[in-house]
Amino acid sequence: MPKRTVGEYQTLPLLPLRDVVIFPGMMMPFVVGRPRSVAALERAMESGKRLFLAAQRDAEIDDPDPSEVYGLGTIAIIVQSLKQPNGNIRVLVEGVQRARAIESTEEESFHEVVVKPLVPAETGPGVHTKTKKLTRLFEKYVKLSANLPHEAMLAAVKKDDPGRLADTIGAHLNVDLAAKQDLLEIVDIEARLDKLIEVVTFEIEKLRVDKKIQGQVKKQMEQAQKEYYLNEQMK
Repeated sequence: MPKRTVGEYQTLPLLPLRDVVIFPGMMMPFVVGRPRSVAALERAMESGKRLFLAAQRDAEIDDPDPSEVYGLGTIAIIVQSLKQPNGNIRVLVEGVQRARAIESTEEESFHEVVVKPLVPAETGPGVHTKTKKLTRLFEKYVKLSANLPHEAMLAAVKKDDPGRLADTIGAHLNVDLAAKQDLLEIVDIEARLDKLIEVVTFEIEKLRVDKKIQGQVKKQMEQAQKEYYLNEQMK
């Protein structure tokens, strides 16, 4: 197995992630504590600060091997790291590029993978219209979402690059890991925009239904409280 970049392939330490998918362009802080992950991170710090991040298929597995993580992940660069007194490492990473794991090997204390960076094809004339539609839908989604900071989210999607826009929106959607992994695995930008338009439209309808149900429940509770108060007054 090659020990450094050869042509379009790269050999990088593997760091499996629990319950999170890292997209290109995404900054993410997390704490690394598992022995193999600490060793992979330390190797990356010694050799270019780059590593391969991929989500585990089952977050309950404490020491996954490469077959137990998704084959498509993200090449990331370590922006900051701080070793804590208990041996854990707090790290800030930035996703750089999608990549697919081709093969793996076990080093002394961590797994290493040969990955192929994935480059999307040129976009067609329809991408501009799809980008505008997705941006409008995401603005609606943010306004309906109680747990997303409105101004910060809208500022985050003011991007000229359709691929980066799609990945930023994908990273901030409140959907499960499998749905985010599906988005990560769509390399073609137009196809990713199409999928996001579908997903965001569905999430907007879910939020509208939730708000309607909450409104009805609140109204019923207020009516019940009013009736209780009137009954008490009559007594």
